[in-house]
Amino acid sequence: MKIPKFILKKLYVKGSLTSSEDGFEVKMKNVLADATIISPIEIKVDNNDVPLENIHLVSPDGEVSSAEVTSDNPLPFKVKTEVLIKVSGVKLEPGTHKVEFKTKTKEYGDIQFDIKDKV
Repeated sequence: MKIPKFILKKLYVKGSLTSSEDGFEVKMKNVLADATIISPIEIKVDNNDVPLENIHLVSPDGEVSSAEVTSDNPLPFKVKTEVLIKVSGVKLEPGTHKVEFKTKTKEYGDIQFDIKDKV
């Protein structure tokens, strides 16, 4: 079941793209349906790949490296749950940026969408 990108964009918490001490952060909130993330969340910023080891996910269950998320070590993403995505090593200049997200869920298969927001 392929979910359209315009629906997936509703996961992004508008205005949550912010600079951090060593990179940037962005928030996702599940407003759609319970899901289980079974592959690393891959991120591109302004068409540049972010290394998986630089991506960490903070959920109510704790913090995990995106590279550690697999079908054997899934990340539950229940409705009303918020996940903070912390990216290190990528500094964003003030202005608008395009951030692309790609992963896979047990229930819905491949998930891919992008957002544009200002820092």
